[in-house]
Amino acid sequence: MIREIYCKLNSISGNTLSIERISDRIYSTAVKKLDLPDDERAFTYEILSEQQLCLPKAAKKLPSWTKNHCLFASIPLEQCTSESIAHAKTSLFSGKNMLSLTGGLGVDDAAFSKKFEHITSLDPDKGLNAIARFNNLQMGIINITRLDTTAEDFLPTQNTQWDCIYADPDRRTAGSRMAADVSAYSPDIFSLYKKFSHLAKNWIVKLSPMTDLNWFENQLGQPIMFYIFSDRSEVKELLAVWGENASPGVRVVHCEDNNTRIFGKEVPMELHETKTEIFCELSSAAIKAGFRDSIIEQAGLKAASRHGYYLTGNTIIPSALGRCFALNQKITGSLNHIGNQLKTAGITQANVSTRDFVMPSEETRKKLKLKDGGTLYLFFTGKDEKTCFVTEKLR
Repeated sequence: MIREIYCKLNSISGNTLSIERISDRIYSTAVKKLDLPDDERAFTYEILSEQQLCLPKAAKKLPSWTKNHCLFASIPLEQCTSESIAHAKTSLFSGKNMLSLTGGLGVDDAAFSKKFEHITSLDPDKGLNAIARFNNLQMGIINITRLDTTAEDFLPTQNTQWDCIYADPDRRTAGSRMAADVSAYSPDIFSLYKKFSHLAKNWIVKLSPMTDLNWFENQLGQPIMFYIFSDRSEVKELLAVWGENASPGVRVVHCEDNNTRIFGKEVPMELHETKTEIFCELSSAAIKAGFRDSIIEQAGLKAASRHGYYLTGNTIIPSALGRCFALNQKITGSLNHIGNQLKTAGITQANVSTRDFVMPSEETRKKLKLKDGGTLYLFFTGKDEKTCFVTEKLR
């Protein structure tokens, strides 16, 4: 909404409401008491309404942006990278000049501006570009040039050699979220790369976490380094990188509490052996990266479920790659048998998780008449022969 309203404001003859004044009023506790001219009042309150909806989410996702009194737009805010993940990228890439094909709200551009001498950023949305330019000034960023154009229009006019071309394509094409089919993204990265690969030493593309890595690499026909960004073991972002400085492989970049750690199959993990029998649930990032076999080999664990996403043994692995618990009991049999065994053990409350099971977690918990929460964690797996692992947090 704010982008369209800003464009309307610019169309008013003799309009005096600048984007700077919008920001002042948005962050002013007295905004509703301001005496506004007639042509500004409705627009200002519409913008205020959107900002009031955006600010709570922005404060969590982009804390330094709200501290600098930046402006936001609902959809770009929802789609943008979080500030913590954006800054984690800065440890991986640097250079002289970068071309950003999909500027959006500008979160990635702002992060990359600390590692590249200059960034040229493209977006056809003039209202959003006005907001991005304003936000850059609010944060003291002066090495980003924002242009009102598309990648398809801009690239054919260029003969510049960029150190890096970055793209975060729209995955909501035609009104629906597109997941794995990158050819349906906007812009079409495959098509642009085939035509303009010579313009950059390296290409970086943000993908849906659901993208099949092997499929993408086969479609592109290039060796690719994939970076899987996670926070508290949840996959937040997936980057595909190829070009002069990229070697094929997969890395998990774990970002938590402003601490970034990088894991790879061939990189030795920090392991802790224990006499306690351990149950481990691999993280979604470790599963996405295909690290299961490497973790089993390095940690000396063994698969405890059909797909090997539940492991047991006597080794604690990094929390970024899996949650480890003390294994109290393993119950195998029908769901009724498992329920009777839990009842006999006096278990009436637990945190329930399921993987490759006959029903989801919440339904399983209700079926077994268990209260939610408590100190115990029950992990269920199996379609025919069902298994329940009774665990608790490590002391």
